[in-house]
Amino acid sequence: MSHFTRIQTQIREQAGLLNALRDLHYTYRVGDNLNVRGYYSQGEKAEVVVDTGCDYDIGFVRKQDAYEAVADWDFGIHRKTSIRQRTFVEQLNRQYAYNNIVQYVEERNLIIEDERTLENGDTVFILAERC
Repeated sequence: MSHFTRIQTQIREQAGLLNALRDLHYTYRVGDNLNVRGYYSQGEKAEVVVDTGCDYDIGFVRKQDAYEAVADWDFGIHRKTSIRQRTFVEQLNRQYAYNNIVQYVEERNLIIEDERTLENGDTVFILAERC
């Protein structure tokens, strides 16, 4: 019986995924058919594997137009680390979106004059044209 859970993300490009993981200070490996470690040596295959600091990993697999996170959350990661499934995915999606906005702004030769984080965690940007 597999204990792996799959969670859909908003992440569409591998480079964006890697940038978001790096910005959040996660260590990862990239490759074809990497092993995602789970309960009693069960495994899944993934393109990106995040080191959680224990015997369990978080993997990312491309499914159609976005990546999904695959991990043994309940029997492994939740019990052996401080990483929580919902928080991890929310932070990763948020960092990915933030990075995309910054890239969009730079590509259009704009600058971010101000950036504010709202109480709900959303970020508001004040943009201006570059002189």
